[in-house]
Amino acid sequence: MVVYSDSIEYAEQVIPHPTSHWTAARSRVSAELQRLSVNLYGDKPLHESTVPSDLLWDYLFVVESAPRSHYDLLVELSREATPLPDGVLCLAGAGQQFHGFKNRPWAASPGNIHLSAHLAPSRPISHAGVAFTILAAVSVIDVLDSTPGLQNRAGIKWVNDVLIDGAKVCGVLAYTQTMDETVNAAVIGIGLNVETTPAVEPTPSVPRVGSLRDFAPDLKTCNQRVAFDKLIQALDHNYRLLVDGRYEVLLERYRRRSLVIGRHVAICSETSGGDPEVIAKGRVTALGDDLELYLEGFEKPFSHGRLLLEPEPRANPDPQVRTQQVR
Repeated sequence: MVVYSDSIEYAEQVIPHPTSHWTAARSRVSAELQRLSVNLYGDKPLHESTVPSDLLWDYLFVVESAPRSHYDLLVELSREATPLPDGVLCLAGAGQQFHGFKNRPWAASPGNIHLSAHLAPSRPISHAGVAFTILAAVSVIDVLDSTPGLQNRAGIKWVNDVLIDGAKVCGVLAYTQTMDETVNAAVIGIGLNVETTPAVEPTPSVPRVGSLRDFAPDLKTCNQRVAFDKLIQALDHNYRLLVDGRYEVLLERYRRRSLVIGRHVAICSETSGGDPEVIAKGRVTALGDDLELYLEGFEKPFSHGRLLLEPEPRANPDPQVRTQQVR
């Protein structure tokens, strides 16, 4: 994997197999990557190195601090006449103008992972509209399950948030470009809070945020480098399942880790400001094959809207215990 960076020091902190062999790279960036490189680094000196890898990722662009969203940049470039190649990663240490689902602001704090990936499957992908969202979310779950202290603690809040013990630690994004049934390009964005818990005002949809370090404080097993290495491996493995026609495997794993199936929820309108309007309330009975949400008492499923988890009812105390306490 060829690695480009504007900061050797930062790149050495996060790449899986750090190397001390770096060379000047500005003149050697291939033509198909020139636009990406210029948008990422501008006139900054650019360094190049190579790290051993048997994964599908051919290129990794590392930026210590990004002035804009790499996800948005990859989406823009994927629409141009000269396509980006398959297997391109962009990793930012921090940045500005980052966002989550529906352009909601995302606090891109140092110490966390802000990863965007460009894929070019050039083949039909089953349920392409949601497949890459599922791919990203399930891959994050794989990372957390392999982290000591976090096994089976994380779940997915519909449609694209990953929570640990009720705290949001990750959000994912996905974009696909299709022609007929062929997916020509896909872009995935993953914001994963690893070492830093951002200062974020609570909202009804996201009452609490957290980072992996809040729940797994061991620095040796929970840091940017370890999480990034596991994440690109998980994405590689799960992407291969997707292109092999095994969408149902990923969908079933998403369903198993869903935090909403069986829960009482409120579906609200998408608003840029003010209080959202509640569209429906009820218990979630199922997630459809395209992640549509089935609510008890409603004939048609919901595919859009912002979801609020209703508080889980407290168990009633045992009458005999209560009587003994009164006495």
